[in-house]
Amino acid sequence: MIRAGAVVYNPKNRYAGRMSEQPSTYGNPDVQLYQEPERTSILAILSLVFGVIGCCGGVTSILGIPMAVLAMFGISRSKGRVGGMGLAIGGLVVGLLTIALWIGIFFGLGGMMKVAITQFGATTEAILTDVQNGDFEAARKNFATPGDQTSDDEFISFAAAYTTDLGQYVSMPDGFGELVNGYMAVGPLIQPYQNRQGFVPMPAQFDTGWVLVIYVMDPSGQGPVGTNGMPLPEQLILVGPDGTEYMVPPGANSVANPGSVPDSDADSATPEGENAEEEVMENPEEGP
Repeated sequence: MIRAGAVVYNPKNRYAGRMSEQPSTYGNPDVQLYQEPERTSILAILSLVFGVIGCCGGVTSILGIPMAVLAMFGISRSKGRVGGMGLAIGGLVVGLLTIALWIGIFFGLGGMMKVAITQFGATTEAILTDVQNGDFEAARKNFATPGDQTSDDEFISFAAAYTTDLGQYVSMPDGFGELVNGYMAVGPLIQPYQNRQGFVPMPAQFDTGWVLVIYVMDPSGQGPVGTNGMPLPEQLILVGPDGTEYMVPPGANSVANPGSVPDSDADSATPEGENAEEEVMENPEEGP
C-alpha cells in the first residue's frame, strides 16, 4: 500500500529533476546552437570600395552609402555570423565626405563661372547690343586695342554675317541651370580654343540657339578695364554650331585659319614675283 504524498521511485525518471533544472537552449535566442565561422559582409566591402572610388568621380559614392547602411543592418541582425561593421562604417563615412566634397567643388566652380559670365558677359552683351542697334561708337568704347579701332564697315560686315546664319543676339545665361545647359550645348566647340591664353569661352543665346562666344583679352591683364573692373576684350569671336567663326575686328585669332595672309596681299605678291622672274629671263646679260 502506498501512502499519500509518498514518492514513487522510478528508475527512468531519476534524472528528470536534474534535467528540469538545466536552462533550455531552444527558448533563448542569444544562444547559438551551431557555431559558424564569421564571414565578412560583401556589402560592407563594396561600400568602402565605392566610397574610395567616389573620390575620383563622386558618382559611386551615391551607391556606396546605401550599401553601407544595408551592410550595417545585416551585420547587426546576423548574431555574430557576419562581420565587417568597421568596413561598413568606413564606407558610410567616406561616401558622405566624398559627396560633400564634390558638392562643394561643384557649387564653388559654378559660383566662379557665374561671376565670370556676369562680368565678361555684361561687356559682351553691351557690344553685341550696340552693334545690332548700329551704335558703333558705343561698341568701340567697350573694346581694347585693336578692337577700339574697328571701322563702321567692319561692324556692319560682322553683324550681317552672323545675323544671316545665327540670327539676332538674345541674351547671356540667366541662372546657374541655364549656364550649365549653355556650356553643355557649346562644349564640343570649345576644344579648339582650349589652352589659348586670354581666351574666355562663354555660351550665349541667339535666335537659332546656343552660340559659343570667345572673349579675347590681353593675357597679361595689363590692358584697359571696363566699368566693372574686368579687362576689356581685344576681339570677340562668335562660333556657330558648325564651327563657322564671326570675328570683330577681323584678325589672326581665327582657329580655322590662324595667321593667314589676306587674299589681297597674297594676290599682289604673286604678280610682282612673276614679273621679276620674267625681267630676269628677258635680260639675262644685264647685271643686278
